[in-house]
Amino acid sequence: MAAPTERGFLFLFVLLGFLAEVSGDLSSGASRDDDLLLPYPRVRARPARDCHPGRAGGREHESWPPSPLASAAGRPAVRTFVSHFGGRAVAGHLTRAAQPLRTFSVLEPGGRGGCAKRRRATVEETARAAGCRVAQNGGFFRMSTGECLGNAVSDGRRVSSAGGLLNAQFGIRRDGTLVTGYLSEEDVLDPENPFVQLLSGVVWLIRNGSVYINESQVAECDETQETGSFSKFVNVMSARTAVGHDRDGQLVLFHADGQTEQRGINLWEMAEFLLGQGVVNAINLDGGGSATFVLNGTLASYPSDHCQDNMWRCPRRVSTVVCVHEPLCQPPDCSGHGTCVEGRCECSGHFWRGADCSELDCGPTNCSGHGLCTEAGCSCNAGWTGSNCSEECPLGWHGPGCQKPCQCEHQCPCDPQTGNCSVSQGKQCLQPSEGTLRAGDLSFVSRTTWLALTLVLLFLLLISAAANVSLVLGSRAEHNRHLDGDYVYHPLQEMAGELLPTEKEPPRYPRDPFKD
Repeated sequence: MAAPTERGFLFLFVLLGFLAEVSGDLSSGASRDDDLLLPYPRVRARPARDCHPGRAGGREHESWPPSPLASAAGRPAVRTFVSHFGGRAVAGHLTRAAQPLRTFSVLEPGGRGGCAKRRRATVEETARAAGCRVAQNGGFFRMSTGECLGNAVSDGRRVSSAGGLLNAQFGIRRDGTLVTGYLSEEDVLDPENPFVQLLSGVVWLIRNGSVYINESQVAECDETQETGSFSKFVNVMSARTAVGHDRDGQLVLFHADGQTEQRGINLWEMAEFLLGQGVVNAINLDGGGSATFVLNGTLASYPSDHCQDNMWRCPRRVSTVVCVHEPLCQPPDCSGHGTCVEGRCECSGHFWRGADCSELDCGPTNCSGHGLCTEAGCSCNAGWTGSNCSEECPLGWHGPGCQKPCQCEHQCPCDPQTGNCSVSQGKQCLQPSEGTLRAGDLSFVSRTTWLALTLVLLFLLLISAAANVSLVLGSRAEHNRHLDGDYVYHPLQEMAGELLPTEKEPPRYPRDPFKD
């Protein structure tokens, strides 16, 4: 009986281990990556779109001016739709975002450094960490290695390079210009107006308000995809995503649910739908099982990849992500002289101005042309003073801000800028007359006079001290005489000076107080 019991415990242990492994797979929500719609080859090492590599400029692309800065960024407008394409009902999302320079970013998978580490992460993971309001999967990548393919610029950092090999691309330059089309390496590395956001797709869907798919098939290679022929990649039903802009300069993101060869739309149908929504330029992004739409950090699309247990559907771990977020200031740190509040720079100090807090402004006169505006206010040139440097130095002073006294003889004024004692501009100094002593004599007389005055004062002080001592000694002697009992009779007189009748009697000796 021991052997069956042991075998029963062993079977139970194995069963529990299997259930734990299955539950772990379910909790991780790992995708099987079974809905492939990849335009890149499995065997070729070079990226797609390598039929016409271009290092220099001259490649075809469209540039659209930035939307006016006065327009408010606000929240992105997200429309959920269920439309019919060839009799098929397809659900999806269309997002518009104003001020894309401040509200749109290309994100690396799982955060900064994701492309260099060939990391893959779900759109939810990347979007939550970045605080995206709306997020979709972005560019293509190699399924086997996680390598980011094509050009990618994330918040001004180039994180992936196509090496000049052509792809349909969408990007935003530093001044807000929207760029769509084929870019050479020289275009991508333009130092005068560099890209702050850029990513590569496959197929230029719409160019300047017209469907551009046929021209893209000619420009892009038909053997560089995994779904089959390039024609099949264009025409097969599948989940799709795209990025572009409308005539108002608003960013447009498109997402449609689907599953390759079973449901969804093809590129022609997507292009026609976008044209109907007023889109002017757009490119196709990664689709199939990669197509994911996340709203406020939560999955809002229906993934086509199966989970590991083949019963549920799980979002795929992808590469780059396109993100619509709260408006950011440009530059985000407000040039180091302010704070970004709801997409606008609030400049610090009293003199920093401008949308990016990069301009010093010291008032309407701006230091009157006689000084330099600094963080502390006007720094006046030599010879000028005042809060706006509009006042000349007073007589006797010179230098920057009039902080230095003149060192001229005879109280002559100096040049207010250089301090030179050469008088100009009609300014006259005091000329010595015949009866005026020289400076050396004046100083000698002054010293002698002070010495004489000091001696006189000392002599007067001694006389005063002697007089005071004499008075003090006399006062003490009189006081002592009164204490000894000697009194002196002083008769009172009238106002006229005569004695009163009672006072005419002969004087009598004073009464002895001890005799009675």
